[in-house]
Amino acid sequence: MSTSTSYNRLAVYGHRGWASSAISKALIDSGAHVKVLYRPSSDVSDLPKRDNVSTFEVNVDDEAQVLEALNDVDILISLVGHEGVERQHAFVEALPKTSVKLFVPSDLAARYDEQGLRVPVNAAKDKVEKRAKELGIPLTIVLPGNFAEFALSTIAMGVDCVGNQIILSGDMVKQPLNLCTKDYVASGYASLFASTPIDDLSQRVIALSEFQVTGEDLIASLTEKHGFPTRVVNTLAIEQVDRLIEEKLEAGDRSTLAYYCRKIWGTGQQVKMIGEDVWTVPGYQKQTQKALLVDGELKPYRSLSQEFIDHFAHEFE
Repeated sequence: MSTSTSYNRLAVYGHRGWASSAISKALIDSGAHVKVLYRPSSDVSDLPKRDNVSTFEVNVDDEAQVLEALNDVDILISLVGHEGVERQHAFVEALPKTSVKLFVPSDLAARYDEQGLRVPVNAAKDKVEKRAKELGIPLTIVLPGNFAEFALSTIAMGVDCVGNQIILSGDMVKQPLNLCTKDYVASGYASLFASTPIDDLSQRVIALSEFQVTGEDLIASLTEKHGFPTRVVNTLAIEQVDRLIEEKLEAGDRSTLAYYCRKIWGTGQQVKMIGEDVWTVPGYQKQTQKALLVDGELKPYRSLSQEFIDHFAHEFE
Protein backbone atom coordinates (compact mmCIF):
# COMPACT_ATOMS: atom_id res chain seq x y z
CA MET A 1 0.00 0.00 0.00
CA SER A 2 1.49 3.38 -1.02
CA THR A 3 1.64 6.30 1.36
CA SER A 4 1.64 9.93 0.33
CA THR A 5 3.97 12.51 1.84
CA SER A 6 2.38 14.86 4.34
CA TYR A 7 3.75 18.29 3.54
CA ASN A 8 3.94 21.35 5.74
CA ARG A 9 2.40 24.55 4.39
CA LEU A 10 5.27 27.01 4.04
CA ALA A 11 5.44 30.77 3.70
CA VAL A 12 8.70 32.34 2.55
CA TYR A 13 9.59 36.00 3.05
CA GLY A 14 12.67 37.14 1.13
CA HIS A 15 13.02 35.10 -2.05
CA ARG A 16 15.27 37.05 -4.42
CA GLY A 17 18.71 37.14 -2.77
CA TRP A 18 21.83 35.18 -3.63
CA ALA A 19 21.12 32.42 -1.11
CA SER A 20 17.40 32.96 -0.59
CA SER A 21 16.56 32.41 -4.26
CA ALA A 22 18.26 29.01 -4.19
CA ILE A 23 16.56 28.08 -0.91
CA SER A 24 13.16 29.18 -2.22
CA LYS A 25 13.64 27.08 -5.37
CA ALA A 26 14.59 24.02 -3.32
CA LEU A 27 11.54 24.44 -1.09
CA ILE A 28 9.30 24.70 -4.16
CA ASP A 29 10.96 21.69 -5.79
CA SER A 30 10.35 19.66 -2.62
CA GLY A 31 6.63 19.46 -3.44
CA ALA A 32 5.47 21.35 -0.37
CA HIS A 33 3.10 24.25 -0.90
CA VAL A 34 5.09 27.48 -0.77
CA LYS A 35 3.40 30.86 -0.38
CA VAL A 36 5.90 33.58 -1.33
CA LEU A 37 5.30 36.78 0.61
CA TYR A 38 6.71 39.82 -1.15
CA ARG A 39 6.92 43.56 -0.77
CA PRO A 40 5.06 45.82 -3.21
CA SER A 41 8.42 46.82 -4.72
CA SER A 42 9.56 43.24 -5.22
CA ASP A 43 9.32 41.00 -8.29
CA VAL A 44 7.80 37.52 -8.41
CA SER A 45 7.76 37.10 -12.19
CA ASP A 46 10.60 34.55 -12.11
CA LEU A 47 8.79 32.20 -9.76
CA PRO A 48 7.68 28.94 -11.37
CA LYS A 49 4.03 28.61 -12.33
CA ARG A 50 3.16 25.49 -10.34
CA ASP A 51 0.20 24.26 -8.37
CA ASN A 52 2.25 24.26 -5.17
CA VAL A 53 3.33 27.91 -5.50
CA SER A 54 1.31 30.99 -4.58
CA THR A 55 2.23 34.61 -3.98
CA PHE A 56 0.97 37.27 -1.62
CA GLU A 57 1.91 40.96 -1.74
CA VAL A 58 2.29 42.29 1.78
CA ASN A 59 3.16 45.65 3.28
CA VAL A 60 4.70 44.75 6.64
CA ASP A 61 3.57 48.09 8.08
CA ASP A 62 -0.05 46.95 7.65
CA GLU A 63 -0.78 44.35 10.31
CA ALA A 64 -4.07 43.35 8.69
CA GLN A 65 -2.17 42.45 5.52
CA VAL A 66 0.45 40.53 7.50
CA LEU A 67 -2.24 38.52 9.27
CA GLU A 68 -3.98 37.77 5.99
CA ALA A 69 -0.68 36.71 4.43
CA LEU A 70 -0.17 34.17 7.22
CA ASN A 71 -3.50 32.41 6.71
CA ASP A 72 -3.17 28.69 5.94
CA VAL A 73 0.52 28.62 6.88
CA ASP A 74 2.25 26.12 9.16
CA ILE A 75 5.83 27.41 8.97
CA LEU A 76 7.03 30.95 8.24
CA ILE A 77 10.57 30.97 6.84
CA SER A 78 12.33 34.32 6.63
CA LEU A 79 15.25 34.59 4.21
CA VAL A 80 15.79 38.34 4.19
CA GLY A 81 19.27 39.76 3.75
CA HIS A 82 21.03 42.16 6.07
CA GLU A 83 18.91 45.12 5.03
CA GLY A 84 15.65 43.30 5.79
CA VAL A 85 16.33 41.92 9.26
CA GLU A 86 14.41 44.69 11.03
CA ARG A 87 11.30 44.05 8.90
CA GLN A 88 10.92 40.64 10.56
CA HIS A 89 9.56 42.35 13.67
CA ALA A 90 6.26 42.95 11.87
CA PHE A 91 5.83 39.19 11.49
CA VAL A 92 6.99 38.46 15.03
CA GLU A 93 4.35 40.79 16.48
CA ALA A 94 1.65 39.28 14.28
CA LEU A 95 2.49 35.59 14.71
CA PRO A 96 0.78 35.11 18.12
CA LYS A 97 -2.48 36.15 16.45
CA THR A 98 -2.20 33.43 13.78
CA SER A 99 -2.22 29.64 13.61
CA VAL A 100 1.38 29.50 12.34
CA LYS A 101 3.16 26.75 14.26
CA LEU A 102 6.82 27.59 13.65
CA PHE A 103 8.96 30.61 12.75
CA VAL A 104 12.37 30.27 11.10
CA PRO A 105 14.10 33.66 11.29
CA SER A 106 16.79 34.63 8.83
CA ASP A 107 20.21 33.80 10.24
CA LEU A 108 22.40 31.69 7.92
CA ALA A 109 25.49 32.07 10.08
CA ALA A 110 26.52 30.91 13.57
CA ARG A 111 25.89 31.76 17.19
CA TYR A 112 28.05 34.70 18.22
CA ASP A 113 29.64 35.86 21.45
CA GLU A 114 29.30 39.30 23.04
CA GLN A 115 31.73 40.93 20.62
CA GLY A 116 30.05 39.37 17.61
CA LEU A 117 26.67 40.62 18.76
CA ARG A 118 28.00 44.17 18.65
CA VAL A 119 28.17 43.91 14.87
CA PRO A 120 24.92 45.69 13.88
CA VAL A 121 23.44 42.98 11.65
CA ASN A 122 24.10 40.31 14.29
CA ALA A 123 22.57 42.50 16.98
CA ALA A 124 19.49 43.01 14.82
CA LYS A 125 19.08 39.26 14.28
CA ASP A 126 19.47 38.60 18.00
CA LYS A 127 16.82 41.20 18.80
CA VAL A 128 14.31 39.49 16.48
CA GLU A 129 14.95 36.12 18.07
CA LYS A 130 14.69 37.46 21.63
CA ARG A 131 11.40 39.20 20.89
CA ALA A 132 9.98 36.02 19.36
CA LYS A 133 10.95 34.10 22.49
CA GLU A 134 9.33 36.76 24.70
CA LEU A 135 6.09 36.21 22.80
CA GLY A 136 6.31 32.42 23.10
CA ILE A 137 6.71 31.82 19.36
CA PRO A 138 8.18 28.38 18.54
CA LEU A 139 11.46 28.82 16.66
CA THR A 140 13.91 26.83 14.59
CA ILE A 141 17.29 28.43 13.92
CA VAL A 142 19.44 27.12 11.06
CA LEU A 143 23.20 27.69 11.26
CA PRO A 144 25.50 26.76 8.34
CA GLY A 145 28.56 28.58 9.71
CA ASN A 146 30.07 30.28 6.67
CA PHE A 147 29.13 29.93 3.03
CA ALA A 148 31.98 28.27 1.13
CA GLU A 149 31.47 30.74 -1.70
CA PHE A 150 32.06 33.69 0.65
CA ALA A 151 35.00 32.18 2.51
CA LEU A 152 36.78 30.85 -0.58
CA SER A 153 35.54 32.87 -3.60
CA THR A 154 36.15 36.27 -2.02
CA ILE A 155 39.23 37.44 -0.14
CA ALA A 156 37.31 38.77 2.84
CA MET A 157 38.30 35.85 5.08
CA GLY A 158 41.97 36.25 4.16
CA VAL A 159 41.98 33.46 1.57
CA ASP A 160 42.91 34.39 -2.00
CA CYS A 161 42.35 31.21 -4.00
CA VAL A 162 42.98 32.86 -7.37
CA GLY A 163 46.22 34.47 -6.26
CA ASN A 164 47.34 31.41 -4.24
CA GLN A 165 47.93 33.40 -1.07
CA ILE A 166 46.55 33.52 2.44
CA ILE A 167 46.55 35.71 5.54
CA LEU A 168 46.56 33.71 8.75
CA SER A 169 44.80 34.81 11.93
CA GLY A 170 45.58 33.10 15.22
CA ASP A 171 45.68 29.34 14.87
CA MET A 172 43.80 29.32 11.56
CA VAL A 173 46.32 26.79 10.21
CA LYS A 174 45.12 24.08 12.61
CA GLN A 175 41.57 25.16 13.47
CA PRO A 176 38.63 23.92 11.36
CA LEU A 177 36.13 26.17 9.63
CA ASN A 178 32.59 24.88 9.04
CA LEU A 179 31.51 25.53 5.46
CA CYS A 180 28.42 24.91 3.34
CA THR A 181 27.84 25.69 -0.31
CA LYS A 182 24.70 27.58 -1.24
CA ASP A 183 23.31 24.42 -2.88
CA TYR A 184 23.80 22.39 0.29
CA VAL A 185 22.06 25.01 2.43
CA ALA A 186 19.16 25.09 -0.03
CA SER A 187 18.82 21.32 0.07
CA GLY A 188 19.11 21.45 3.85
CA TYR A 189 16.17 23.84 4.16
CA ALA A 190 14.06 21.70 1.83
CA SER A 191 14.79 18.47 3.71
CA LEU A 192 14.17 20.18 7.05
CA PHE A 193 10.93 22.04 6.45
CA ALA A 194 9.05 20.45 3.56
CA SER A 195 7.70 17.43 5.42
CA THR A 196 9.46 16.97 8.77
CA PRO A 197 6.86 16.98 11.58
CA ILE A 198 6.89 20.41 13.16
CA ASP A 199 7.14 18.99 16.68
CA ASP A 200 10.47 17.47 15.63
CA LEU A 201 11.80 20.89 14.60
CA SER A 202 10.42 23.27 17.19
CA GLN A 203 12.82 24.98 19.61
CA ARG A 204 15.92 23.59 17.94
CA VAL A 205 19.13 25.28 16.80
CA ILE A 206 20.15 23.11 13.85
CA ALA A 207 23.57 23.15 12.23
CA LEU A 208 24.36 22.37 8.62
CA SER A 209 27.84 21.05 7.88
CA GLU A 210 28.89 20.14 4.36
CA PHE A 211 32.62 20.01 5.11
CA GLN A 212 35.21 21.48 7.43
CA VAL A 213 38.60 22.78 6.42
CA THR A 214 41.71 24.08 8.20
CA GLY A 215 44.15 26.66 6.91
CA GLU A 216 46.64 23.85 6.49
CA ASP A 217 44.15 21.98 4.29
CA LEU A 218 43.58 25.08 2.17
CA ILE A 219 47.29 25.70 1.69
CA ALA A 220 47.77 22.10 0.55
CA SER A 221 44.87 22.31 -1.93
CA LEU A 222 45.94 25.67 -3.33
CA THR A 223 49.52 24.49 -3.71
CA GLU A 224 48.26 21.44 -5.61
CA LYS A 225 46.03 23.54 -7.84
CA HIS A 226 48.61 26.16 -8.74
CA GLY A 227 51.67 23.90 -8.82
CA PHE A 228 53.76 26.10 -6.52
CA PRO A 229 53.70 26.87 -2.77
CA THR A 230 50.94 29.08 -1.41
CA ARG A 231 52.21 32.45 -0.23
CA VAL A 232 51.53 33.28 3.42
CA VAL A 233 51.16 37.06 3.23
CA ASN A 234 50.91 37.70 6.95
CA THR A 235 50.31 35.95 10.26
CA LEU A 236 48.35 37.93 12.84
CA ALA A 237 48.02 37.09 16.52
CA ILE A 238 44.46 36.94 17.80
CA GLU A 239 45.18 40.00 19.93
CA GLN A 240 45.98 41.97 16.76
CA VAL A 241 42.79 40.82 15.06
CA ASP A 242 40.80 41.61 18.18
CA ARG A 243 42.15 45.18 18.30
CA LEU A 244 41.33 45.58 14.62
CA ILE A 245 37.75 44.43 15.23
CA GLU A 246 37.34 46.88 18.10
CA GLU A 247 38.63 49.74 15.94
CA LYS A 248 36.24 48.82 13.15
CA LEU A 249 33.29 48.48 15.53
CA GLU A 250 34.05 51.95 16.86
CA ALA A 251 34.22 53.34 13.33
CA GLY A 252 31.09 51.54 12.12
CA ASP A 253 33.12 49.85 9.37
CA ARG A 254 31.03 47.44 7.27
CA SER A 255 33.99 45.06 6.93
CA THR A 256 33.94 44.31 10.66
CA LEU A 257 32.00 41.06 10.31
CA ALA A 258 34.60 39.57 7.96
CA TYR A 259 37.40 40.22 10.45
CA TYR A 260 35.29 38.80 13.24
CA CYS A 261 34.80 35.65 11.14
CA ARG A 262 38.57 35.38 10.76
CA LYS A 263 38.99 35.68 14.51
CA ILE A 264 36.52 32.94 15.43
CA TRP A 265 38.11 30.67 12.83
CA GLY A 266 41.55 31.35 14.30
CA THR A 267 40.38 30.61 17.85
CA GLY A 268 38.38 27.50 16.94
CA GLN A 269 35.15 29.15 18.10
CA GLN A 270 33.32 29.03 14.77
CA VAL A 271 32.75 25.28 14.74
CA LYS A 272 31.59 25.38 18.35
CA MET A 273 29.21 28.24 17.58
CA ILE A 274 27.09 26.20 15.18
CA GLY A 275 26.36 23.68 17.95
CA GLU A 276 26.12 19.90 17.96
CA ASP A 277 22.61 19.36 16.57
CA VAL A 278 23.79 18.69 13.00
CA TRP A 279 21.27 17.91 10.27
CA THR A 280 22.45 15.69 7.42
CA VAL A 281 20.67 16.12 4.09
CA PRO A 282 19.46 12.66 3.00
CA GLY A 283 21.03 11.39 -0.23
CA TYR A 284 23.05 14.55 -0.88
CA GLN A 285 26.54 14.15 -2.36
CA LYS A 286 28.51 16.68 -0.36
CA GLN A 287 31.18 18.85 -1.91
CA THR A 288 34.79 18.56 -0.78
CA GLN A 289 37.59 21.09 -0.64
CA LYS A 290 39.39 19.15 -3.39
CA ALA A 291 36.39 19.32 -5.72
CA LEU A 292 35.89 23.02 -5.03
CA LEU A 293 39.47 24.25 -5.02
CA VAL A 294 41.55 21.77 -7.02
CA ASP A 295 38.94 20.62 -9.51
CA GLY A 296 37.49 24.11 -9.98
CA GLU A 297 33.88 23.47 -8.90
CA LEU A 298 33.73 26.48 -6.55
CA LYS A 299 31.02 28.92 -7.66
CA PRO A 300 31.20 32.69 -7.19
CA TYR A 301 29.64 34.58 -4.31
CA ARG A 302 27.14 37.39 -4.85
CA SER A 303 28.37 40.68 -6.25
CA LEU A 304 30.25 42.90 -3.81
CA SER A 305 30.98 46.59 -4.16
CA GLN A 306 34.34 47.55 -5.63
CA GLU A 307 35.04 49.57 -2.49
CA PHE A 308 34.53 46.45 -0.36
CA ILE A 309 36.77 44.37 -2.65
CA ASP A 310 39.51 47.02 -2.74
CA HIS A 311 39.51 47.23 1.05
CA PHE A 312 40.63 43.62 1.38
CA ALA A 313 42.85 43.63 -1.71
CA HIS A 314 45.16 46.14 -0.03
CA GLU A 315 46.03 43.51 2.59
CA PHE A 316 47.70 41.34 -0.05
CA GLU A 317 49.91 44.06 -1.52
